[in-house]
Amino acid sequence: MKSTIKLISLALVLAAQSFGLTAQNPSKEMLNKVDSIFSSHYMEKAPGGAFAVIKDGTVLLQKNIGLANIEYQVPIANKTVFNIASNSKQLTTLLALLLEEEGKLSFQDDIRKHLPALVELPHKVTIKQLTNHTHGLPNVDELARVKGTDRMTHDEVLKMLFNIKSFNFKPGDAHQYNNTGYVLLSHIIERVGRKPFEEQLKEKIFNKLGMNDSQAIGDYNKVIYNKAYSYSPKDEEQVYNPVKISTMGASGVYTTIDDLIKWAQNFLDTTNMFDKYLKKMQEPTVLNSGKVIEYGMGIQFENYKGVDIVFHGGGTESYRSYMVHAPKHHLSLVFVSNAGGFSGYDIIYSALEILLKEFIDHTERPYTPEDISVHEGTYELNPGTYYTVLVKKNELFIQVFGTTDEVMLPRSGPNSFEGPWAFSTITFRQDGFDLRWVDFSYHAKRVSPPIATPPPIDLHEFTGIFKNEEHNNIYQIVVVDNKLIAKLPNDDAIALDFYSKTGLYAKNSDFGKIDFMFNSSGKVAGFKLSRQNLANLIFVK
Repeated sequence: MKSTIKLISLALVLAAQSFGLTAQNPSKEMLNKVDSIFSSHYMEKAPGGAFAVIKDGTVLLQKNIGLANIEYQVPIANKTVFNIASNSKQLTTLLALLLEEEGKLSFQDDIRKHLPALVELPHKVTIKQLTNHTHGLPNVDELARVKGTDRMTHDEVLKMLFNIKSFNFKPGDAHQYNNTGYVLLSHIIERVGRKPFEEQLKEKIFNKLGMNDSQAIGDYNKVIYNKAYSYSPKDEEQVYNPVKISTMGASGVYTTIDDLIKWAQNFLDTTNMFDKYLKKMQEPTVLNSGKVIEYGMGIQFENYKGVDIVFHGGGTESYRSYMVHAPKHHLSLVFVSNAGGFSGYDIIYSALEILLKEFIDHTERPYTPEDISVHEGTYELNPGTYYTVLVKKNELFIQVFGTTDEVMLPRSGPNSFEGPWAFSTITFRQDGFDLRWVDFSYHAKRVSPPIATPPPIDLHEFTGIFKNEEHNNIYQIVVVDNKLIAKLPNDDAIALDFYSKTGLYAKNSDFGKIDFMFNSSGKVAGFKLSRQNLANLIFVK
């Protein structure tokens, strides 16, 4: 009998090893802790959010806190509608995959086949590259800022994108998250489906899943029933912070916590009608170099402290959304908010660590004693954005170049340090450092520091009116009090400094940098403007 028991026990152990252990239903104590974490971030009479825990398809916790509308003191409810921003991307990808199944497009199609306005693009871009952010096209938001506007409808954004003539990089060479690809994809969907994007999304996805309170909106002026208004804190009060640039495909889906729960239940149900497409969306991206990126098509994935997760976040103005799935544990966490900030990120991952406590790896990240002085130097995070890294008393510090304020970077692993911002880490490489901030990854290049004094030249040589033909943008550079000033389309005036003998940047600004071009006579003929997600936009004098 004892031998039989031992054999049964061994069989159970082997089965557990073969199929992997999954989390049991969370205890009441665990759910109470998660409830407390969510509740601690919001107040009843301020903007707030909605949160849910789903296990094995069952909602174990669902809670709303705060106001959808402050003026009328309307509380957030299960049917309150939020803009989920970039979480719209996975819905757009699914819709495109459904159309591929119908034979109306192929993810290997050259987008110029479907978008005649972009026929002059110098490189082929596939539909798949639109979805995994390897297309190399400049970002919507950067183009709007260069244009000097902060209010655009979806149709106005499309018109702007149809003027693109250049790339940030050759398609497939890099992964650079931005919204342009999905805005263009929404229009391809309209053309091949011969119906408005929002109608197809409703017919093929929302209606099928019973997401009856969900819709895509491409005009910030449209009235949306039961909407949570977007607010930001200012001087101990709240001010209205509405969506100003409306895009569909990349963003623009308005939905409720109830409908997002349905989406989450569907996502982990392997018997659902969309399962094969959702699996395809989770295939990793492979660059031309062979490098593998943990981003599929509109969805991210990674191992978080020993737990495999699939996730995505979204944010526009003060709207926030976040969804995390732990497929092996049949667990999903869903969050939406109208209060801005990064509370949702903190709530989601704190909850995940409580609910999957026995599977979370809390091992201290080891680090080897190293000569951290090798990390000292100047780094360019984005064009024209420089940081200085320095060592004091065997500790590493970082500061914005040219300033004296510094932040210590506590060690967290081999060549890794806690970053200067919440939810950030810095890992040094031979050519620079990688910054992970929330879900975003950036690479900062090690560079020579900007020059300390301007070159001995007549500043008026760099002045004039400069035009970008692609987007009909005008910049003027003038001299004021022996200083070069850039006058932008929105009437902003930006003080510029030389970072090299022929290049300008704006200290402590997201302006980017200017690299001047010269004619055969050595006179300024124009410049190239680079910013985050925008490279070498040509302006001619």
